[in-house]
Amino acid sequence: MRGIVTAGKKEGKKFILIEEYKNQFIKKLHLKPYPGTLNLAVNEKIIEDLKKIDGIVIDGFVKNGIKYGMVKCFPAEIYGEKCFVLLPEKSTHKNILEIIAEENLRKRYNLKNGDAVKISFLPFIKICCKYRTYALPYIGKKTSKITVFYDSPFMEGRRDLCYFEEINESYRKTIAEQIVASIIFNENGKKAYEDLMNHVKKNCYGIMSPIRKISYSKLKEWQVEVKIKEK
Repeated sequence: MRGIVTAGKKEGKKFILIEEYKNQFIKKLHLKPYPGTLNLAVNEKIIEDLKKIDGIVIDGFVKNGIKYGMVKCFPAEIYGEKCFVLLPEKSTHKNILEIIAEENLRKRYNLKNGDAVKISFLPFIKICCKYRTYALPYIGKKTSKITVFYDSPFMEGRRDLCYFEEINESYRKTIAEQIVASIIFNENGKKAYEDLMNHVKKNCYGIMSPIRKISYSKLKEWQVEVKIKEK
């Protein structure tokens, strides 16, 4: 997806330097972030979608009587460089994504306010939500809010079309809270699918379920339940 570089409120540096946040960025994201964020303006519906999607959670805490909220993080890349999209619980932004990386992205790529930047999400591991849906078995190419694929997602095949409202001849289908490999995408679903499968193969994760696609307003997500080998 694309975002437009915009000026921030200079608050990112202050929060990133707070020890409780910084330590979690290092431990959970394996990233020692540059003290500052790159702010990108995007469609408001993208922010709304990310609020519905599970990410890597940086826990909130209380310090000196002040409550600091949790932050959801999504791995991504800009110009081929790994970064993370942040979604702070207490953010008041309606259309701004905050990006952290190990370097000052604005300076490194000579970015100015108004420049367009392409963001690509990367595969990652997380705990997914528990979904209670109504499902219809189907053979064809049709999809739904949550589509479970038993054959190739890109060919006519067996699939369950899952909805959040009851429809004729549907049956209750619960998608349990599980460890999943996930990738978020906007347009190129086939490439995202290939990236996710390569990530699973590279890390030797065991696949425990059919793959599913979840459709939000602007964004979509591939998920597959996995078993991670203990090291």
